Amino acid sequence: MNKKVVAVAAVALLAVAAVAVYVVMDKDRDSSFSVIAQVNTEGSGLYIKESVLSDRGGLSEFYSADELGAITIDESNAPAWSKLIMGTPGTTSIQHVQLQTIVEEQLGLKFRLYQVGSALKSDTVYYVSNVTNAVGALEDSIINGGILWQPQYQAIVDDAGGRFTSLALTNDIFPGHPCCILAGSNSFLGSNEDATVRFLAGYIDGVDWVNHALEHPDSDYYQELVNLAIDKTGMAFTEDTVKAALETITYTYGSGTDDPLADLKASVSDLIDTLDALNQLQKSVKDLGFADSEAFVERFIDGSYLSDALEDADVTGPRTTVTVAVIAGDIHQIALHAAMYKGFFADHGINVSLSSAANGAGVAVSIQNGTASFGLLGAPPATIATINSQLIKA
Repeated sequence: MNKKVVAVAAVALLAVAAVAVYVVMDKDRDSSFSVIAQVNTEGSGLYIKESVLSDRGGLSEFYSADELGAITIDESNAPAWSKLIMGTPGTTSIQHVQLQTIVEEQLGLKFRLYQVGSALKSDTVYYVSNVTNAVGALEDSIINGGILWQPQYQAIVDDAGGRFTSLALTNDIFPGHPCCILAGSNSFLGSNEDATVRFLAGYIDGVDWVNHALEHPDSDYYQELVNLAIDKTGMAFTEDTVKAALETITYTYGSGTDDPLADLKASVSDLIDTLDALNQLQKSVKDLGFADSEAFVERFIDGSYLSDALEDADVTGPRTTVTVAVIAGDIHQIALHAAMYKGFFADHGINVSLSSAANGAGVAVSIQNGTASFGLLGAPPATIATINSQLIKA
């Protein structure tokens, strides 16, 4: 199979079906959280049954691609997508939102939950929202294809059975889209500013180490990274699958000039408009008292801790233990594991304890209920949870 499909790629979660997040909390506890760093911008893919792709005329019927690999999908491609049953990790996941955007905004079709035994309509693409890993996709007899994060996606298209093949990488459809973010509980952030900065300093070291390894694929660092990724996915992925998956992910902690999260803020502001158009939001930023999405993201995304960590790379302090909620079975968060493995957090006086969540919505719950001080999750579930549950107000 073509490891890169049409170029480089695109994000994270090992999930069960996810709906908008609402949790019952201690009424005196602040359940809000803030985005304090970015994690990656790429790393998911669309897969499809080889037989379905062939029956419908091949890739050229599903989209057009330019010489650089950028993909365009429009209403002329609707017949190829019509009546497909697609697996997604959960309804608030970034993968689900991306597929919904393709179906509703680009193809002009409806996107509906599949009910077993129901008649398929030509104006609709259907979804099953609990296909969360390669094993589930390969064993599911209902779906025609789906969308999933790495390396689950790579394992599906690499499967020796050859039933599924790659349809596209999401970054070729949504170049530079906001993917995973690192969030912190506002209850923790407010009283632990020093520990937060030290935690981010360790995380920065982890991201830099991962990127150094990726830039030197013949080095011992790279093999060390591959071995770590195989170990932390918790599944029997081959070395070739993990290497191919790593090629499709861009790791970062943020970008911008004076504000290291300036680019992320602009992307999440646009994301809010998309979520609203897709009816993912039950509330609006105005319901929370903000004039517009730009005003909301200024409260929701706080780059000050990251700025301090970047300015003082050697910051250390008293030994502090923090719990971080992560999503099992993906490698978007491998920089966190690298920072633990290489002792970068320890260098800054931070001990990290991990709490596993099923998906991005589960990570949000862990932060909200105080199980975790920090969490790695997709930008869509973080944004949806914050707005729909009115976690922050102007």
